[in-house]
Amino acid sequence: MATGSHVGLFTPPPPKTLEDVRVPPAVLESLILRMVYHRQSVTGEQLQQELGLPFYGVLEPLLEQMREKRVMEITRGQMASISYVYSITDLGRTMTVQSFENTTYTGTAPVSLEDYIASVHAQTFRNYTVTWEDVQEAFQDLIFDESILPQVGPALNSGRSLFLYGPPGNGKTSIAERIVRVMGDAIFIPSCLVVQGQFIQLFDPFNHELVPVGGDHRLERPFDLRWKLIRRPFIITGGELTLASLDLIWNNEAKFYEAPFQLKANTGGFMLDDFGRQKEHPRSLLNRWIVPLERRVDFLTLHTGTKLEIPFDAIIIFSTNLEPKDLVDEAFLRRIRYKIPILSPTVDNFKRIWDMQCRSRGLTADPKMVDYLLYRQVFPRGKPLRACYARDVLDHIDDICRFTGVPLQVNEKLIEHACEAYFVTLDSREVIAKAKMEKERERGKTAPVSRQMMSGAKEAPKVAPVPKAAPVVVPGTATAMAYQSARTVPPPRGQGR
Repeated sequence: MATGSHVGLFTPPPPKTLEDVRVPPAVLESLILRMVYHRQSVTGEQLQQELGLPFYGVLEPLLEQMREKRVMEITRGQMASISYVYSITDLGRTMTVQSFENTTYTGTAPVSLEDYIASVHAQTFRNYTVTWEDVQEAFQDLIFDESILPQVGPALNSGRSLFLYGPPGNGKTSIAERIVRVMGDAIFIPSCLVVQGQFIQLFDPFNHELVPVGGDHRLERPFDLRWKLIRRPFIITGGELTLASLDLIWNNEAKFYEAPFQLKANTGGFMLDDFGRQKEHPRSLLNRWIVPLERRVDFLTLHTGTKLEIPFDAIIIFSTNLEPKDLVDEAFLRRIRYKIPILSPTVDNFKRIWDMQCRSRGLTADPKMVDYLLYRQVFPRGKPLRACYARDVLDHIDDICRFTGVPLQVNEKLIEHACEAYFVTLDSREVIAKAKMEKERERGKTAPVSRQMMSGAKEAPKVAPVPKAAPVVVPGTATAMAYQSARTVPPPRGQGR
């Protein structure tokens, strides 16, 4: 991967004294009281595991201070003080109930904002120098137009934002994911921050991927357990993004904050996917990023009105399949230094994608099948070629095979059924015409409908009227297509069985 001065070496040292925690003791005392209040009693070892702080040197003197204040007591104990059982007194219970009015947070002990800011500067991807070899390594498992690679490396070295645009289904998200791979290895982030007594939950198990034990040599050495070692983050938002979700999110019931998307993405990548399809006007969202993009700082607001200045160290990737000229003006495009078009694949590249997708499923890629898909299904339907067709059609075929109980395989009939379910028919006349065609084929009385019928034009009837039968399922799903021919049609009235 890319080379850097000290990015991969940052490790938060474990605190040895209460002063090393760099969090007001009153914050820790209230946190311990709330934790013990819910459990009735805890041991010193349990507090050490829950809070992520060492007992000896940090928690032990803090608990002794709480005993002197008569809010905590030892109910029983063994030889080692870490095994003592602690519970709260009546005075401590009263103080705990009062603290619930401010916050109900119970979990890993928080980290100060100052320590977090220092960690962002120490782990910034801007300390990396991206080379041609780094980019090639990150993109080696992707088939795409390699002409974009000379733009990716310089964009990362600049630390500026990117604008990916082009038709849907051609891998803009996959390309963005690999851009983040180039940015370096794992980073440490705090589980939680505390600012003026307010807790901000930063670690998000849904958006942050923990590094497993043995996955990084830093996990083998002592470190501050209030921090989590995660893969460099890559946060994706889509049409659900609002301006409100870009500020601190206050939980009125739990009475603590959740970090916004861009804070969770710090030192990594933040992708605004489907840009232009949010409820917010694109101009409003773009104006929100002017200061972070130019000054590399972001301002967040507590519900008390206090503004926090946070380093903005994520690379923003705007991604859209709309026309850029319809979304942004020339002035803002100048602030986005790198604009990269992601175009549809060539036929040769699509065939390589098909081969790769087949191999990933344990299938042998038959050149005749991909030709059948392209020249009998995709192009005759007037569909532009998209990179996602290979994956999606094979997924449909897998669904059909599992439903019918046959081994996974690819043949012309399965491709036809998959494409019938996958490609959207916007013209209702075509749907009706296909239903009529299937109805006639069932009874075996006519040839397939003509082009006139497919286009909706009237055609003189050439066969006797079809007797009234049970309603026919309109094809449109793989199940309907696969079982249409096997359906039993009841005989007309008066003819018996």
